[in-house]
Amino acid sequence: MSRQRGFTLIELVVTLCIAALLAALAMPSMRSMVVNSRLRAGGTDLMSALLLARSEAIKRNAQVAVQPVVAGDWKNGWIVAAVGSGEQYDHKNALGVDVEVTGAPASIVYDRNGRLTAVGVTKVQLADVQHRVESRCLAIDLSGMPKLAYGACT
Repeated sequence: MSRQRGFTLIELVVTLCIAALLAALAMPSMRSMVVNSRLRAGGTDLMSALLLARSEAIKRNAQVAVQPVVAGDWKNGWIVAAVGSGEQYDHKNALGVDVEVTGAPASIVYDRNGRLTAVGVTKVQLADVQHRVESRCLAIDLSGMPKLAYGACT
C-alpha cells in the first residue's frame, strides 16, 4: 500500500474554525483602526485646506473661503475657493462612514491679511459616531493658523 499525503477533512475544518475565531476577535479593533485613520486623515486634510486658503488669500490679496460641498455638512467634503471670482483651488471628497464633523461654521473665510473674517477662535471637531476612538479638534487661532489636537474641543 502506498501512503497518502495531505490533510484530513477534520484537520482542515479545525484549522478553518480557529482562523474564523481569530478573525472574529480581531474585527472590533480593526474597525477602530479604520475609523482612527479616517479621523487622522480628515483632520490633516482640513488643516492643509485651511493653510492653502490662508496662503491664497495673502498671495492674491483677496478673500478665500473653505466651505462644505453640501451646505452645512462638512463630512461630505469641502472646497477651497475665492470669494469674489469663485475660482476653485482645492476639493476634498467625503470623510467616510462613522465620522462626524461638529462645531464647524457654514464657511471659514480668510481675509487678505491671512486672518479669519470671523471674530475669535474657530473650532471644528472630528469625531467617531460610535465613540470608539478619541476625537480630533482643529482650532484656528486669531492669526488664522490652524492647529490639530487630540481630544474634544472645549
